[in-house]
Amino acid sequence: MCGILFSLSNNGSILNLNDWNHLKDLNTKRGPDSQLLKQLNVKDSTLQFFSTVLHLRGPDVVPQPIEDSENILCWNGEIFGGLQVEHGQNDTQALMSYLRESSSQDEILSIFSRIEGPYAFVFWQASTKKLWFGRDCLGRRSLLTCHKQGSLMLSSVGLKSEGWKELEANGIYCIDFSEEVLQEGLYKIHLFPWSYSEEPLLPFPRLNTTIPDHLKAIETPQVEPLIDEDSEQTVNDFISVLSQSVKSRVADIPHLSQKNDDARVAILFSGGIDCTFLAALADHYLPKSEPIDLLNVAFENPRSEMAKNRPNKKKNKQNEKPEPSVLPQATYNTPDRVTGRASLEELRRIAPDRSWNFVEINVPYVEALEYRQHIIDLMFPLDTVMDMNMARKFVNYFVVPVATLALVGTAIRSQARPAKAHSHFMKPDHQTRQSWRQANGGLSVQDVGRSGGGV
Repeated sequence: MCGILFSLSNNGSILNLNDWNHLKDLNTKRGPDSQLLKQLNVKDSTLQFFSTVLHLRGPDVVPQPIEDSENILCWNGEIFGGLQVEHGQNDTQALMSYLRESSSQDEILSIFSRIEGPYAFVFWQASTKKLWFGRDCLGRRSLLTCHKQGSLMLSSVGLKSEGWKELEANGIYCIDFSEEVLQEGLYKIHLFPWSYSEEPLLPFPRLNTTIPDHLKAIETPQVEPLIDEDSEQTVNDFISVLSQSVKSRVADIPHLSQKNDDARVAILFSGGIDCTFLAALADHYLPKSEPIDLLNVAFENPRSEMAKNRPNKKKNKQNEKPEPSVLPQATYNTPDRVTGRASLEELRRIAPDRSWNFVEINVPYVEALEYRQHIIDLMFPLDTVMDMNMARKFVNYFVVPVATLALVGTAIRSQARPAKAHSHFMKPDHQTRQSWRQANGGLSVQDVGRSGGGV
C-alpha cells in the first residue's frame, strides 16, 4: 500500500495549500518508509508529483516518484504477471524500464493492458510531453480525482469535500501538453477505454418444465455423486490457477524479524469456505516450520446480548415444563467466531504439521463507536453498509500488532508490519488498551488471541 498525490495547476489557478498539505499527511500514513516530492514546469503549468512508499518486497526501499531520463512515475500496485519481473526485483523499477523503452502511444497502452495485478499510477512521459494516469480494469487500487479552481488533483485518498470522486476504472487517461489549453485553464483529458474480447454465446437447449406423466418413479440406492472428466478437469484447472495466485502472494514474503519461525502470513479468517480454502493453499507454499496466523474479528453487539439474556416469556402449557431462560453466552461468540473455530479444526486435520494460530480479535462496542467517523473518512467515497463492515474489520486487524498481513482472502497483498501498522490507521491510546484488557480477561492488545495458538 503506497500513496500517490498529484496536482496540475496553471499560473492563473489557485491550489488550496491546506487541502494539499492535508492530503500529503494522509498519503504519508499509507507509505511511512519514503516520501518524495518532484515538481515540473511545462509551459504555463506546474505539475507536482508526491509519492509515499510502504516497503514490502526486496532488500532496499525504492523511493518514489521514480525518475529516469526525465520520465516520472508514481506507482501503487503489484505485477504478478504480464510483464517480466525478475525474482526479488522491484515492481516500480521493472515497470519504469519498460516505459523508458516505449516511444509511442500504443506501446504505453500495451504495457498497462498487459499487467496482471492491481494498480494505480501517474506517469509523465518527457519525450512526448504526455501525462498518463489510471487504474487497473477492476479498480483494485484507490485513485480519486478533483477538479477545482482551474486545477486537477489526483490522490490515493481524498477529502470528504465537494468535488472529490473516484476515478473511473474504465481505461487509461492521458493529457497531451502539446495541445491547446482549454478555456478553464486546463488541458483536455483523453480516455483510452479498456477493450474486452466477447465470447460467443452458446445456445441453450429447450428444457422440459414439467415431468411427463408416462415416466415412472424408480427408487435407487444412495450413491456418491460422480462428475464427468470435463467437469473434473475444470475443477483441477481452477485449483491450479488459484494456487498460482496464492503462491505469487505468499511465497517470497521476506522475514521482517530475525526469528525465521515467526508468522510471515496472516489471513483474514471468518471460517467461510473461501478463506479456509485459501489458507489450505497457502499451506502448500510456506515452510512447515512457519506458523500461519488466522485473524478472526468479533464485534460486541449490545442489542444481541440483551436479547440473549432476556427472560423467556413463553406461556407454559399443561404437562409441560417451563423452558429455561436463554443463558448468557460469551460476548464475542459471534457466527464468524463459531465458523472460524470449526474451520480451524478442519485445517488442523488436513495439515497437522502446520502450526495454525487462531488469533481472536475482540472489538468492544465503545471502541467501534469511537472510531466510526474515522473509518468513514478512511473509506471515502465508499459508503455502503458492506463497505463499512469490511472497513471496520480491516482497521481493527491493523490495530492488533500480530504478524505481517498478506490479505490473500481478498486477492490483495498488504503486509502491515507491527511497528508501523498503528500509524496507518489509528494509535490505541491508554483508554483503548484498558478496554481491550477488560474485554479479554486482562490480556493486553499484544496478547489477544495468542493463548489460543496452533497445534
